[in-house]
Amino acid sequence: MNTKCLAGIALICLPLAVTAQAQSPRPPQIQSPVVHPDRRVTFNFKAPNAKKVELSAQFLKTNQPLAADTSGVWSITVGPVGPNLYPYNFVVDGVGIADPVNQELFPNERFKASLVDIPGDQPSLHSVQDVPHGEISYCFYVSKTLTRTRPLLVYTPPGYREGKKKYPVLYLVSGTTDTEETWFRAGRVNFILDNLIAQKKAVPMIVAMPYGNMMMGTPPPMSPQAAEMYQVFNEELFDGILPYVEANYRVSRDREKRAIAGFSRGGGQSLFAGVQNLDKFAWIGSYSAYLTPEVFDKYFTSAAADPKATNKKLKLLWLGVGKADFLYQQAAEFDNYLKGKNIEHHSLVTEGGHTWMNARHYLAETLQLYFK
Repeated sequence: MNTKCLAGIALICLPLAVTAQAQSPRPPQIQSPVVHPDRRVTFNFKAPNAKKVELSAQFLKTNQPLAADTSGVWSITVGPVGPNLYPYNFVVDGVGIADPVNQELFPNERFKASLVDIPGDQPSLHSVQDVPHGEISYCFYVSKTLTRTRPLLVYTPPGYREGKKKYPVLYLVSGTTDTEETWFRAGRVNFILDNLIAQKKAVPMIVAMPYGNMMMGTPPPMSPQAAEMYQVFNEELFDGILPYVEANYRVSRDREKRAIAGFSRGGGQSLFAGVQNLDKFAWIGSYSAYLTPEVFDKYFTSAAADPKATNKKLKLLWLGVGKADFLYQQAAEFDNYLKGKNIEHHSLVTEGGHTWMNARHYLAETLQLYFK
């Protein structure tokens, strides 16, 4: 074997047979999903030993079967699909799994799904556009309330590193079974804010995304146990999350520069913590969530008894829900309850159900209102 030395580096000349073997073509790799120009989508999954493979997706009414070729690659083409970002997964012999060749994952405690983005004629607000981008940081803080180390994601807007100014901060809470990553991965909060800031439709802000699971199970939102869990989150927020953010990021401590919002369970936690602490928060967003009249009457007697004082403190109390959401009826009743108490708020009812498509919609709407 011949060697030469070039600038202190030994170059090894491999035998011809080895070189030829290294350059031999690799078998084509499976791609999935493949989004076609007409918005049809092909999904591929290699499982030579599988008996049955189905596609489960939020844009489908029922699971659809895939067909296998002679090499054991299962495929299906569906659509056209309306433009949006959707979760999907394969069901292989009865077991749901994420798409193994798709890096876009939907973070969740229970189900394992992937994401497919169907573009429209115009760039979507959650898409990556040619604008200045903020940063996402993965952080950890010590929770005195839960006596453990907890995760936290933080978005900082474009220009944060180079500046010295303090920013308003939005505490954005995940839903039931979601993780601290879900607002980032499925909610695309960073790209939505990047685009809105570039369009001068949103105020540059910091977004802190905590893990909303308080390790107390998943009590139904109409149960007394839900309020107990909300109270634990309230303690976690002020004993752990908020002190960490204020110690490590340039955020304003003015109540009018703090907002709290969330989806599903996170919306209930945000309503509870926000209304209970109007001396700390002036902006509150509830996406597909509500509080029961019993909880409001028990924990927020002063807010209900003196709506004028409450309205004076609130810059915005915002409620959003879809007509097909399984929580729609209770959310509508909460809306009417607030009206009966003369507590000023804004409500938006959309099409669709309890989905992250709606959560992104509500987020985009409220990001254009916060801190203005």
